[in-house]
Amino acid sequence: MKKDSFIDIDKALRELKDAISKIEDIDANAVTDRVDALREELYEGVSRWGSVGIARHEDRPCCDDFIEELCDDFMELHGDRSYEDDPAVRAGLAVIDGRPVVLIAHRKRSCGKKDYLNFHYGMASPSGHYKAIRMMKLAEKFGRPVVTLVDTPGAYPAPEAEYKGQAQSIARCIATLADLKTPVMACILGEAGSGGALALGFGDRVVMLENAFYSAISPEVYASIVYKDASRKEEAADALKGTAKDLLDAGIVDHLVREPVGGAHNDPERVIRETAVTIKDCLKEICAEPLDELLARRRQRMEDFC
Repeated sequence: MKKDSFIDIDKALRELKDAISKIEDIDANAVTDRVDALREELYEGVSRWGSVGIARHEDRPCCDDFIEELCDDFMELHGDRSYEDDPAVRAGLAVIDGRPVVLIAHRKRSCGKKDYLNFHYGMASPSGHYKAIRMMKLAEKFGRPVVTLVDTPGAYPAPEAEYKGQAQSIARCIATLADLKTPVMACILGEAGSGGALALGFGDRVVMLENAFYSAISPEVYASIVYKDASRKEEAADALKGTAKDLLDAGIVDHLVREPVGGAHNDPERVIRETAVTIKDCLKEICAEPLDELLARRRQRMEDFC
């Protein structure tokens, strides 16, 4: 079995199970149980590159789905006060579990649609990073914790983004997060790639979904640069060690949210619900800690892993 065929095989097994369950006048339980067992066996052996594929799945829950479940109330704010309003970054004032917060998220698409182009596939331009910085400073001013939802293949690679200072905007975002005088927590929802993910993917607590993949460069680009061969992407994914388990073992991630067999798209409601519970618990923890101690640990953590 090719490493990148996991999603196709899982889909075929699910369709087989559905077809068997619809056959009349037979006891299909034994057969469907065997299909479930095969899917679990397949899922247990998924490679790091397989996790990348799951993290990129087109039906994986998007930030809008999580915001709807997580927030008691959400008021979106627009614009960076310099250039424009970047659709790849959704940000605003929210209430989570009765607590006022500032929420910043990468937006790949809207609920139930495949309108990736409208949101640049969640790849933020400098305007998106400056919008995020603006929201962080607003949170600090009014003493609200910051919650970030990360799901991006990387920063927007268009020439106009480079002209406007893409690298500088990412660096300013990271620097602002490091020294922000309010609690910060991040949740990695899917693919978290390159500087675009680093701009929002750090805090006092970091939560990561089981099949999310967080790395400073995508496996394909790593393979192109290091091996001079983009087809060695599976090998690159192993070298990057960007799965939730890898990062949990390394101490970079604090909590892992389990996904159902095959990935979050197979039971999105459960994954969204459990992620919301984990975020609320972490938020309660960091908001109860003294701010000076929180800041000292955050800076030390950044020094340890950067």
